[in-house]
Amino acid sequence: MDVSTTVSRRIDEPRDALWARFIPVRLEDILGKYGPVPAVTGTSGQTGPWDVVGSSRTVHLSDGSSATEQVTAVQAPQMFGYTVSGFTNPVRFLAREARGVWVFEESGEVRWTYTFAARSLPAALLLAPVVRFAWRGFMRRALDALAAG
Repeated sequence: MDVSTTVSRRIDEPRDALWARFIPVRLEDILGKYGPVPAVTGTSGQTGPWDVVGSSRTVHLSDGSSATEQVTAVQAPQMFGYTVSGFTNPVRFLAREARGVWVFEESGEVRWTYTFAARSLPAALLLAPVVRFAWRGFMRRALDALAAG
């Protein structure tokens, strides 16, 4: 069972320019702590360019945990997809992986969807309120930070 949420925001910047800024963005610059969601403190071990399917890296979080992120889809400058797996924090008991998709519309709307693949129905029931409230706020803050440049 999946637990998903989507946030969107208009960013008044040409799509090509925003894409060029988004791909190399340092996660620690846009993914700060929000409620129970830890901040990203950095990444390591990147295996290739971040706009190439198959490239991966380790994402380090402020609670001392980490996860592996891998690029799964790229359609520049419209869409970017990735998976997150290998969680070392308590999320590992609730979700097998997470999938993220960023969509950049010509109109300036940016949509980010994040989906956790829950390990079971009880896990999904535990994840749902966290995703809908804390994770969604975490995502909104990230879009605001991306917009601020």
